[in-house]
Amino acid sequence: MSELQQLRLGEKLTVRTLPGRDGNTIGRLQDGCIILFDQDNPYVSMLAPGQSVECQIIVISEKYIIVKPLSEPESAAIVHYPEEDFPEVDVDDIVKDLEKMVKKLSGKSGNAKVIPQALLHVIRLEQLIIKILRRRI
Repeated sequence: MSELQQLRLGEKLTVRTLPGRDGNTIGRLQDGCIILFDQDNPYVSMLAPGQSVECQIIVISEKYIIVKPLSEPESAAIVHYPEEDFPEVDVDDIVKDLEKMVKKLSGKSGNAKVIPQALLHVIRLEQLIIKILRRRI
């Protein structure tokens, strides 16, 4: 059951705001579903990315929900995790195997190499993020 299916009209939740399209502010549920804000609400003009606001669900659709802010937004707290929470993981063997797989599949037609390429990209991004968080870059 998706997070959207578990929600009920009138339910209250805290929404972290994010930048949306065309300069609008949105939120997202943990499963990625979009949270839109009631444009007739007086607090909407105060919303900006990087905030947290208490809201009440007023519309539930298949692809999004609309919420009514119940209070002024607050700056969302930035959480800093200790360095030990970012373990050093040796991914060299995995990267080599994925690179071999991509090379082996490069002559074939179709999308067979898309998944190994995507995994390589994710691993490299994860390693870069860990280095940034450890302030090694």
